[in-house]
Amino acid sequence: MLTQYRSRVFDVIENTWFKRMVIAVIIANSVTLGLETYPAMMNQYGPALLQFDRWFLTFFVVELLLKLFAQGKTFFRKGWNLFDVIIVGICLIPGAGIMSAFRALRLLRLLSVVPAFQQITEALIRAASGAAAVFGLLGLVLSVFALLSSKLFGAAVPHLYGNFHTSLLTHFQMMVFDNWRDIVNSTVEQAGVWAQWYIIGASTVTGFILVSLLIGVIIDSLQIKHKQESEHI
Repeated sequence: MLTQYRSRVFDVIENTWFKRMVIAVIIANSVTLGLETYPAMMNQYGPALLQFDRWFLTFFVVELLLKLFAQGKTFFRKGWNLFDVIIVGICLIPGAGIMSAFRALRLLRLLSVVPAFQQITEALIRAASGAAAVFGLLGLVLSVFALLSSKLFGAAVPHLYGNFHTSLLTHFQMMVFDNWRDIVNSTVEQAGVWAQWYIIGASTVTGFILVSLLIGVIIDSLQIKHKQESEHI
């Protein structure tokens, strides 16, 4: 009898309509959490929003309990189930302020519910070893540029290159092209026109070559997974 009930519950939680309902609830919860960030909305609808939040959390708990009942011991052998347990468990911890802010983690449950998100996340995890090497190389190159810039421009532009950590942050900004023009103008104005060629070279190496290499590792991992799945079909 218990096996029959488990089979029926399993059919329900694996059904497409149930998964879509879970996605809809997560999105709806993200909307209410977003509305809570507006004081005017909280003043007018605060109690209702908090009540909706409790209903959403109850739904997530019931969903996990249904999965646990249907899957039995195999529930804990699936990484995504453990991920959901951690997310929901954190949200169950009572408290306000910082602990209340952790409710935003519920949106991450979309990673375990949406198949496309699962594939990308799993590919990122598989690419971790290759990505770690690229991150290490990127960190090494940034450190070299930070030390070099500190020696070359530290005295002339102290707010950008005055010490190692300041220079490192500046190069990180250059790598992601954050305020790139302002950094170039300030450096050139204080250190000379030749400094622009140094910045262009550093930005090219870190912002284009190494970052492109990191993206390439991730894309390669995605292609390998897609090929494996195609072979299993």
